[in-house]
Amino acid sequence: MGLAGAVVAALCTLAVHVNVEFDPSIPTTSITTIAKDEAAAIWSAYDVDLQWTEREAPAALSLDVIVTRSIHRQHRSHPVLGETNIYRDSAVRSPIVISFDAVEAMIESHPTPHGLHDFFVARALGRVLAHELGHVLLGRPGYHDPDGLMRASFIRDDLTTPNRARFRLSDFSRDRLRTRLASWSEASR
Repeated sequence: MGLAGAVVAALCTLAVHVNVEFDPSIPTTSITTIAKDEAAAIWSAYDVDLQWTEREAPAALSLDVIVTRSIHRQHRSHPVLGETNIYRDSAVRSPIVISFDAVEAMIESHPTPHGLHDFFVARALGRVLAHELGHVLLGRPGYHDPDGLMRASFIRDDLTTPNRARFRLSDFSRDRLRTRLASWSEASR
């Protein structure tokens, strides 16, 4: 990539500050690190730079996320892993809430190779976080795609496999994101 291409790419990247608060009872800091890295890797493919609050770079968008120990509830036949509210007024935002217990229960529903429990839970948390961030980044009206990152539900194997192929945006969502990135870029000029 030449200098002009690098400048254009830098101008099209959306910096998003994400303040993640993990419940203090979550066992290790490696879970938080792996979850953040997984969510960032998924969104980096779309020129979205997730910046955790310890960074000091300017951001076009700041979001709060709470990973909580909670009794998970069911929606139809699957547990609710995370929730996001999208308001008409973009200045009003409630935090994204992710249920550690629901994610962990899904991982524990099948045998896990010895020593990989925390790693699988962390990867799954990162993927659920990436999905919930997608609701905010793609805006109103909220929706789900038939497949990919923005599908309505996930199976355990999708949340734990090393391959991120099932966590890509659909063509529709990718186009919608491009439009929103362009509008944020215009608004910041």
